[in-house]
Amino acid sequence: MDTLEEIKSANKMLGAFLKAGDPQGISECYSVKPKLMAPNMKAIKGKRAIAKFWQGILDMGVKSINLRTLEVEKLGRTAIETGVATLKGTKGKVIDTLDYVVVWKKEGKTWKMYWDIFNSNSPT
Repeated sequence: MDTLEEIKSANKMLGAFLKAGDPQGISECYSVKPKLMAPNMKAIKGKRAIAKFWQGILDMGVKSINLRTLEVEKLGRTAIETGVATLKGTKGKVIDTLDYVVVWKKEGKTWKMYWDIFNSNSPT
């Protein structure tokens, strides 16, 4: 499997954890020293804090996420992905769309999110 397919697979896993309402599972998609940079807040560091962030997303009513990869560039054991995410709530209602950049690190045989950066496309 090439890097693009491996990252798409990792994104599907994140989506499955979100759909299952499992923020701890989502945090396992991140590397050992991750950083999440969301709009209007300071950077979040560490898996425990990232799980707490995702619990907040679930508490806001997000029921699913669709991650659409636009580009992946591999640089050794690092890869950079750009894409568009769609967050959906009950009955598939779109809550927000996001542009994102993820810097991935290969840990063992698995790609893990190292820096997760995104911004909302909503005007508010």
